[in-house]
Amino acid sequence: MSLLCGPDEVNVGGLCKTKQPPALSVPVIVSEVKGNTVHLKCSFDSSSSSSLGYVVTWSRLSPEGRKEELRQETTIHTSAFIELDGFNLRLGNKIYCSSSSFLLESPDNWSTPVESQEFLAGIKLKPEVSRVSEAGRRYELLVESTVPVPCPDGSFSSMEKCVLSLQLNTSSQDEDLLGADLSLSSCKVDLSQGPCSDGVCSRDLIHFSPNTDFVKEGERTSYISVNPIITQNFLWNGYSPEPVQINVKEVPPAYCYSFTDPHIITFDGRYYENYQIGTFVLYKSNLWPFEVHVRQWECGSLVHAASCVCGFVARDGGDVIAFDMCNGEMHETKPHLSVKIRHRSKSSIRISESYQGRKVTITFSSGAFVRADVSNWGMSLTLRAPSSDQNHTEGLCGTYDGQPDNDFHSAGGATMELLQDFISEWRLPAGSSLFDSVPAHVNTPSIHSYCSCQADHLKSSPVSGSPQISSDSTCTNHRPVHFRSFIPTLDVTAEYIRSIELQKGNERQQLTLGRLHRRFQSTDMQGTSTGATSSSAQHQSLSSSDLKSFSYFFPEDHESSVEPGPPLEWPTPSGLTQQQARAQCEQTVENSSIAVGCRLLLEDSIIGRAVAMCVADLQLKDELSWLNATLPLLENECERKLVQEQRRQGEHRDAVNILRCPNLCNWNGQCSDWGCVCFPGFSSYDCSQQMDQIPEITKLMKEGLCNVRQEDCSTIQVFGQGFEDSSQLMCEFVKEKIEDGEWVMVAPQFVQATFRNDTGLECRLPVEDNQAPAHMDLETMTNRAVTRWQIKVSNDGYSYSNGKILTLYDGACQICSLDTEIICTLR
Repeated sequence: MSLLCGPDEVNVGGLCKTKQPPALSVPVIVSEVKGNTVHLKCSFDSSSSSSLGYVVTWSRLSPEGRKEELRQETTIHTSAFIELDGFNLRLGNKIYCSSSSFLLESPDNWSTPVESQEFLAGIKLKPEVSRVSEAGRRYELLVESTVPVPCPDGSFSSMEKCVLSLQLNTSSQDEDLLGADLSLSSCKVDLSQGPCSDGVCSRDLIHFSPNTDFVKEGERTSYISVNPIITQNFLWNGYSPEPVQINVKEVPPAYCYSFTDPHIITFDGRYYENYQIGTFVLYKSNLWPFEVHVRQWECGSLVHAASCVCGFVARDGGDVIAFDMCNGEMHETKPHLSVKIRHRSKSSIRISESYQGRKVTITFSSGAFVRADVSNWGMSLTLRAPSSDQNHTEGLCGTYDGQPDNDFHSAGGATMELLQDFISEWRLPAGSSLFDSVPAHVNTPSIHSYCSCQADHLKSSPVSGSPQISSDSTCTNHRPVHFRSFIPTLDVTAEYIRSIELQKGNERQQLTLGRLHRRFQSTDMQGTSTGATSSSAQHQSLSSSDLKSFSYFFPEDHESSVEPGPPLEWPTPSGLTQQQARAQCEQTVENSSIAVGCRLLLEDSIIGRAVAMCVADLQLKDELSWLNATLPLLENECERKLVQEQRRQGEHRDAVNILRCPNLCNWNGQCSDWGCVCFPGFSSYDCSQQMDQIPEITKLMKEGLCNVRQEDCSTIQVFGQGFEDSSQLMCEFVKEKIEDGEWVMVAPQFVQATFRNDTGLECRLPVEDNQAPAHMDLETMTNRAVTRWQIKVSNDGYSYSNGKILTLYDGACQICSLDTEIICTLR
């Protein structure tokens, strides 16, 4: 006999139980516009065919994180509405709805409530990732509104397409000290009015990028926020969406050093020496079009092979820049900087001078830089690779992957065991380097926009005082890089960039230099005191087509590699012992003002390395003039450490002062934020030079011997000490002629000199007939030169230096040799 149950009961396993209402689907909340108001709709479904009623409960999350019930209602529909009125429910609230069903014949028996997912009424900032690193990447930031956006008049018109513009801003931990850590592709987001779909009523996409700042900071917290919205719509007016947090992890850059003859320290810290001459790839990125080529010439060892860097060319995308003194003889040429190609729309180059041109730094948009510490024998180089190049470098500077053991590598990436094989791998054949030609077509990366959206960058309306949409002036097409220089710099970028932007047809000059007559486009580097105006350089300006064809003959490219010789021995030919060399290097390096002032920052290993380089230089060159050659390494390392330790800058005031004011101005001046301010009677970047001292000439170019047939003898390079950059800097020329078989001096002629630095200048030879006098007999012509000039220099136009003799001859007719005096014979 079957069990009979009541009308509200069902037979469950032979037992009568109360009939349960069916379970409902998970409710979904969406927003809808009704007239000029916004309502939230809670929708759900039931699979039952029974007559059901529903209980819908609305709640929101309180600031303390508790759910607060707002309203409960009973309905026979599978949806319910609640108004976003701006009072009980506002934009920014996190809202829930739950639904239960009941049988109409049993209204007190509810099913188990089913709750919706959290619904944020308003705008969500949804980053692709919330933890990023300073590696040059761009990340997506999706901005979505779950609520229809109003028109400017506050309505929700369906007749026109309306846009709500939002102003974004960024803020970062320790921003006042370290600067912003994020950039956005735009400081403005436009949300367009349209139908809602899948819970989204409007969206826009922008990108954010971590800034590169080179600071040792671990991980910093930054926020992307939306400024309070200003509109006539009551619901939206004053609404400020919840900011999103982004954590930025520091990735330290890498530095490579090529100093003196040259001692190389790779990005990963491996040390070796490269005595080869020629042209080499020092640093090349295989991630983006950046590379640095260097030239090395023989630099003065009488016993052993030795080379020094005499120039470099750096290519960054569509920009190619050369800093070069290789087109002449050592001690006779000065470096010339030339912008060989510039990609105008994508270029962001900064060229700066420090210490009156002794340091020249070229900084690129990626954060890479090449710094040259200039001497009369050549230059030492410091290269910085940005964090984006980690694991993506090749060349003599190594692999930048934290593993020194694989720094010796081939072009294919294979590790090499032998040093000489590694160096030869990166030597470039003659005519194939950036010194010789530039790429005809350069594929540069796509242009992206990077905007500084800090609050103080955003302009306010003079009427309402509210932030307005930022202008394009806060945005750039270049990756955000922040580098604070503690060495005083003079930005001279405009002098060089302007020289290649002149229109064709402007007056151009030709400058003949060095071993061959060749056309050389450049701007001469001029020493300029910190805080002072630039010297009046004679800039050479050529068109872009001229620049592309610029090259000169570099004989070292055509010489074979030097086979490693036997190990060097002590003592040197002059009798210098290893103990004496080390003692002098330790005294010079360890007791230098830069080592003492930066003692808290410089590791013992880098000071020891500078001492070891100094000892090697003395053994190789056997000249004490190389004692100070490695001190710029300590200067650059000290600045790098200061940049990393900006949080603790107050602890390193001595280091800051010694970089700003080398040798503390030698007590002949006062240290300022912009460098030394010299007391009256003193000059130079470190106030080491007395302004009233009489200069001294030590030598003339080519030992005072010039072949007018093959060389340009119109400009004479003079070397010495005590030269001053003054308006009274003069050269005195006294011509000597033969009278009664003897050399007799004629009246002096005075010419304005061109200052290069305190040890070098140029004198323009007076216009004279360089042919031999008609009355000179054959014997005199055979034993004497065509023309002789005695040259002296004065800083003030009154007191003149010692004299040096310049001899001009015609190599087609005579052969001249230098012994105790210059003797010429007819061919």
